[in-house]
Amino acid sequence: MNRVRFNSILSVTFLTFIFCSSSPSFAAKNTTIDMDSPEILTIKKAIELVKAADPELSIARINAENDELNMRLANRDYRLIDADSIDSVALAVQKYIPKAEGDLSARVSKLYHDTVPGTLNAKAIVSYYQLLEAYNKKEWKKHRYQRVNDLSVVVKEMASRHEPTSITVEDIMQVETRLASTQVEWLEAERNWSETKIKQNEILGVDAKKDWLLLPEQDAATEDPPIMFEDAIASLASDTSVSVQKKGDVQIAQLHVDLVNRYSVPSTDPGKIARNNLEKANIELEKMKRANNFAMYSLYQSYEDGYKILQTCKRAVELATNNYNMMITQLKQGHLGTGEILQAEQELAHLENRYVEAENSFNQARLNFQ
Repeated sequence: MNRVRFNSILSVTFLTFIFCSSSPSFAAKNTTIDMDSPEILTIKKAIELVKAADPELSIARINAENDELNMRLANRDYRLIDADSIDSVALAVQKYIPKAEGDLSARVSKLYHDTVPGTLNAKAIVSYYQLLEAYNKKEWKKHRYQRVNDLSVVVKEMASRHEPTSITVEDIMQVETRLASTQVEWLEAERNWSETKIKQNEILGVDAKKDWLLLPEQDAATEDPPIMFEDAIASLASDTSVSVQKKGDVQIAQLHVDLVNRYSVPSTDPGKIARNNLEKANIELEKMKRANNFAMYSLYQSYEDGYKILQTCKRAVELATNNYNMMITQLKQGHLGTGEILQAEQELAHLENRYVEAENSFNQARLNFQ
């Protein structure tokens, strides 16, 4: 895999290539922003809103402060027990284990606090893509309704001519039925958009009814992930709150074993329990490492496969759109009937739906490379 330049996570634009070619008036509406239009939402804007609204950073700061105070208390108790006075495992555990656990909790809390801004970034990006998915579905359904409505106008105009025409009353009824069906789909998509806005606006910390405008992004998707696979695998060795907790669990379990070995007999039940806990902690640590490695492989595979599917669907929609437009021309010339046109329109709509699904899946894969 080659390293590629990737400055930020941006949505894949699919509205431009189809709307500009088959619906110029629609494209114009999207590029001319009226003063009364809804506010434009970008990923950067979403991140700013989430960071301002989400209390997680404050909660993490409080937890980190509390764990720091608890660590100090544990250290104070640690100094109250003289090492030379220890004559049992229980007393040794009382002296050493709380201090080790307090030190670990304080470190884990600090690491978690430091990662919260990145977590909020991810939360904002997820929210943005949830909105983008609902918005794009709405716009596609609207676009399809407009397409069938244009077909209805053409069919009615042909039927109203004085010269002989192949258009029948049944043809008009079939087109009108399709038009009504696409209108229902559009209205359902509008409802879904409204429901999604309410849910995501809560995360963004704005009014529930606030409307958004999501414009096509300028940066296109890249074939390769923005981070080389080898670098991503190497990054798994970096300390995180989860990995430090797992490693700390192993260290504390080892400390238990050492205390039993020093102040008791390893073959006793407490000694066996301590060794079992150490083995369990090591198993959990290795399990986490293995899961992280396989998750990374899965992320890269999802990205690469998602990109290929996305580009294939995009090309399929372009071809189907061109074919549909040519068939409309043939219809006007009397060389095709409405049944063939409606079949082509249905196939085009199916490919458009596949494209929307492919874009949403790819966006989910790209989220992980922030």
